[in-house]
Amino acid sequence: MATEALRQGASLRSGGRERKEAAPDWASLHVELTHLISARVLATGGFLDYARFSAVCSHWRAAAASPRARALLDPCFHPRRWMLFPEGFGRFPGHRALGGHARFFDLSAAGPIIRVPLPELKDHCVLDSPDGLLLLQRDGDNAVRLLHPFTRDVAEFPDLECLADRLYDMEYELTVHHYLYHLHRCLYQARKLCAAVDVTATGAITVMLALHSIGRVAFASAGDAEWTISSWKMNQLDRALSYQGRLYVMNWEDGLTHVLQIDPPQLVPQCKGEDSSPVLALPPPKTIATCSSEEIHLPYLVELDSEIMLVGYNDSSFSHILVLKLVDLVLGRTVRVKSIGDHVLFVGARSLCVSPSWLPSIGGDSIVCFHAGENYLAQYHLGSGTWSMASDGHLMLSPPPRPCGLIHHIFTCCDRQFWNKGLMFCFKTEPKWWAMSSLRNGA
Repeated sequence: MATEALRQGASLRSGGRERKEAAPDWASLHVELTHLISARVLATGGFLDYARFSAVCSHWRAAAASPRARALLDPCFHPRRWMLFPEGFGRFPGHRALGGHARFFDLSAAGPIIRVPLPELKDHCVLDSPDGLLLLQRDGDNAVRLLHPFTRDVAEFPDLECLADRLYDMEYELTVHHYLYHLHRCLYQARKLCAAVDVTATGAITVMLALHSIGRVAFASAGDAEWTISSWKMNQLDRALSYQGRLYVMNWEDGLTHVLQIDPPQLVPQCKGEDSSPVLALPPPKTIATCSSEEIHLPYLVELDSEIMLVGYNDSSFSHILVLKLVDLVLGRTVRVKSIGDHVLFVGARSLCVSPSWLPSIGGDSIVCFHAGENYLAQYHLGSGTWSMASDGHLMLSPPPRPCGLIHHIFTCCDRQFWNKGLMFCFKTEPKWWAMSSLRNGA
């Protein structure tokens, strides 16, 4: 009775209302709202944030579409912000010391470096990483495979030896006696590439290979029997940028820099007859922008916030770095970008946009590159226009000593020939396989 009286008295003093705050029941969110949130998480947070969202509870998991068996077919599930971490010091992907695992890091935000089981790397060589996916070549039969590193979905493509046969037919007119030698040479050339992935509305996965050793582009769709090679040739494919299923390339001629776009293959008629069935072929590269060396000198292409930028020097003195938007050049305007915000650009054959939270010693609005005039790894602050050394050591002479800084690991990602071999970037080091060389020569 006394207890009941106390409870009634407390209720009267609070105005007859019990002030008890209930915890929100997030599992009871309306299904359409949950769908909307999951889509936003996937678009802004990336693949792993989406996986964490779906793991909260069974209700959220049911509202989030599963990436299993469709992680390659839906570009939204491509882990384009993630990069295979170069271990360095001989530990190439698939090295037995790594225990069948590989490590990945998120370029857009400093977080944990995640360790992923990838037994495929035991007998595969990593060639490139378009959209965060892994383009692999299988040892022995040289089959090409596209692997999603987090779901392990795989798409099969023709082998590189088939591609080398086609290259031999197109490039050489020699006797059978020289066939094996030149076939081996073609296979060596076919492994030096930059790849782009395009997924059509019908679910066809197409890979384009920019073969910079011979200046041609090859393509194939998953399940095809052979590669198709472009009838045209062009230079500077070693600096190609893969973006939204296309390849972007720069070509220098007569003091002008031309930015060219290579679209995915399209259906074209075989001949002028009405009964001819169309076949897939690569359209010729089209020039979308042109600028002179007086506007920007020795530029590189890099993706920044879903836009393509040109990063180069102001002139041949290499005293300042310029950043221009490709969209401005397409419109015939030359507008200097004054700030890249909270970003760090690593400029090389494969340029990267990295969160400065990985590199507190550098900070945002900075560009890391190998200085063309002074031959050292430098950082340039775009806002102040000042240069400084990005790290200790002289990468022109020798690789960085162990343990090396994270900046060396990230800069190694800019060179595919070092990144896939467990080697840290250095000009004096020849990027060759110290193990598996008989199977992976040229990769």
